[in-house]
Amino acid sequence: MRREFGSSALKRISTLEKKSGKLSVQQRILLAEIGTVEQTLSILVCSPVSVHVSRQTETESTILREVILTEKTGRPLIRANSKVYKQNLPADIIEEIRKANLGIGTILSQKNFETFRKIVRIGRDLSGAPYRIYRIIHAGKIAFEIRETILM
Repeated sequence: MRREFGSSALKRISTLEKKSGKLSVQQRILLAEIGTVEQTLSILVCSPVSVHVSRQTETESTILREVILTEKTGRPLIRANSKVYKQNLPADIIEEIRKANLGIGTILSQKNFETFRKIVRIGRDLSGAPYRIYRIIHAGKIAFEIRETILM
């Protein structure tokens, strides 16, 4: 049996809605998208999106980072917690992440860094906010694991 592209995300979202209630169209798009979140968000809210790195720590093998994406008015849209696997990335990308100026998607796009995104889980947190966990894979290895909670 041939599976249609996107059917997995649709099934996961339908299951989540059956368990915990209807999602807005914006929330459904953000849970399923596998491109650059900042770009998708800016289109959905008709506003430039800013990335605010609220915390970033580094060990020998990883960088842990918490980011809030906001619209022009300062309204929080998404909270993202990322784990960066340094051994699976080139030095120039790690340096850009260390600067804590840009979102991961923007960095990867600016560097023309080829990746694949795989959604691992979607759900709702204890407050009812929808979230997703996904991995960004490069050359068959996990380069990032990211949890995004939708605040809008």
